[in-house]
Amino acid sequence: MPAARNPSRSKLFRLVTIASSGLGAFVLSVWGMRYAWGSQVAGLPSETVAAVIAALCALAASIAAMSFFAGVDESADYVFNETNFDKLTGLLARTAMVGKIAEAASATARTGRPVFLIDVDIDRFKQINDAIGYCNGDALIRAFTERLTAALPRDVVVGRIGAGEFAILCPDSQVDGSLEATIERTIEDLMRPYPLPSHVQSVNVSIGVVAMPKDGYDPVQLLRRSNLALQNARASGIGSWAVFQPDMGKVAEQRQWVESELHVALERGDFDLHYQPQLDLAAGRIVGYEALIRWRHPERGMIPPADFISVAEETGMIAPIGEWVLRKACIDSRLLPDDCFVAVNISPVQFMTRDFVGLVAKIITDTGIEPRRLELELTESAMMQDRDRAAEILKQLTAMGISVAVDDFGTGYSNLAYLIDFNFHKLKIDRAFVSRMETDTNSGAVVSTIVGLSRALGVRTIAEGVETETQATLLRAAGCQVVQGYLFGRPAPLTISEIPAASAASIH
Repeated sequence: MPAARNPSRSKLFRLVTIASSGLGAFVLSVWGMRYAWGSQVAGLPSETVAAVIAALCALAASIAAMSFFAGVDESADYVFNETNFDKLTGLLARTAMVGKIAEAASATARTGRPVFLIDVDIDRFKQINDAIGYCNGDALIRAFTERLTAALPRDVVVGRIGAGEFAILCPDSQVDGSLEATIERTIEDLMRPYPLPSHVQSVNVSIGVVAMPKDGYDPVQLLRRSNLALQNARASGIGSWAVFQPDMGKVAEQRQWVESELHVALERGDFDLHYQPQLDLAAGRIVGYEALIRWRHPERGMIPPADFISVAEETGMIAPIGEWVLRKACIDSRLLPDDCFVAVNISPVQFMTRDFVGLVAKIITDTGIEPRRLELELTESAMMQDRDRAAEILKQLTAMGISVAVDDFGTGYSNLAYLIDFNFHKLKIDRAFVSRMETDTNSGAVVSTIVGLSRALGVRTIAEGVETETQATLLRAAGCQVVQGYLFGRPAPLTISEIPAASAASIH
């Protein structure tokens, strides 16, 4: 049954209702004439008039009854569609999807044939929706739905179970080839940019998978387990997917604990910044420090950023935490030499907040840091969420005199056209390429290509994760200008006594 799009009555229903009302008014008027004129109405005996009125009343009652039951039937149809179908996409709603999962579980219990429940989620959809506006958010969901259904076998059941979350019931017999290949192909399709009315929008997708009957029969439990697998996939990186494992419940409990503690940690002052030096290879001196957040919990000790940054982004806590990091880094820059800058990582969620530029300007004014001594590190995914808006933000930051570095370059989007559209000053080569330079010639070739690209664009390069003298030598030979890693200094709290020693670091 198709989803109802309009709760209004049909034209026939309205016509019958109006006719019944008119007929009722006519009957009342005849009775009025009867009492006003006596026993003769239009020259007819009162008995004849009474018979005519009785017949008209019976006809009116019949039509009214037909109209009423037509309305009841239409109302029931509308209520069914409202409760079982998603109005925006026409897909099954969460309640109906639970019923379909129960039916599939019952069928697989009888036949033993596997059925997969696949949970697909647009990462940080709430933040995207807030940033691009609800109209564009609706357009994104519709385009995502069309692409999702087109990528799946024809007879699978698809439902929308959350704002940016979808569930798929796919029998093993419907899988074309292997499940792995199907999911990888689907992720690739879903992560292609979406042309919206106002701009081109990119999204990240995570997928969790459970299998019936292996992972159970209860539909609510199956949905919970598929969501656990999805959360595990999201923690693994962009465009990841995972199959449910029993120990994933512990991961979910940890994430729940982190979510509940983040606000308290910020108020309690658990967070601190450590700084890692960045060294100019040609000059042999430190030119900047990257600020890296650390969380020391009073009971659980040091908690790695990888364990709480993604949770902070999903819950919105990244905004106050990111503001605190930026403000403290600007204050701490007073401890650095005047010719050193401080680099601050900016979350994609924080970057796309409505007044990010205004926040940066206010912090610069409040702390008194010179804009040239502040560098903001952004990932490619941050800039690709809303290219037009990102380009405008980068333009404003550059106009303020702030340096912008593209972090983890080479691991994100393969479309390099954005390098022409965006204002930035530095490409940061990801540690994944640096760590393999000594054993993998292809990694060395990639690094040399990135350095050559940066020269053509007129920007500088920095390589992170440098841990050996050989890596540093290869980077210098490739033409990389700035390096960062354990070879030159580990992240540590910033103190005045440590600055001279750090500034004297050099490479031979």
